[in-house]
Amino acid sequence: MVKADYVLASGEPVVDRHNSHIHESAAAFLPPALYRIDSRGRKFLIETVEFDFVVGETVCVATEPGDKIVYAQRPKRFGLTRFVKNRKPEPTNAVTIILKRDEFENYYVLITAWCGHKSEPEPWDRNATEKSVSFWNSHALIWGSEATIPGTETDVCPW
Repeated sequence: MVKADYVLASGEPVVDRHNSHIHESAAAFLPPALYRIDSRGRKFLIETVEFDFVVGETVCVATEPGDKIVYAQRPKRFGLTRFVKNRKPEPTNAVTIILKRDEFENYYVLITAWCGHKSEPEPWDRNATEKSVSFWNSHALIWGSEATIPGTETDVCPW
């Protein structure tokens, strides 16, 4: 039996993997957020849990005409990410969590968690959908919120 770090509302244990990507601001809200998620037996979960209060700031924001947009590659990514330079993080009441059920056991592995709502996969991602380009043409990460690889910055849209 695996030692659970957390538990879902549906009773399954959740373990944190050694290389999970939990944003520091979301960590304090993991126990109450996970306890509100019902797995319904799914193998892969992307769940956004909303609270009645601000839990932190989101670094993925809707962009507007006149915003300064650039693209750059983040480490361990296979394509460029859309960034906005003239904006600041915005308050959010949501935490988004991604979980994957272990193939052989009845528990979930925590993949990532962040403050903010669910986003679409980036257009270059193998899990991209028809909604990805539209989403990323109207949203961006705040410049400086994520590390980028020097020399990859461009103002030319790659998709």
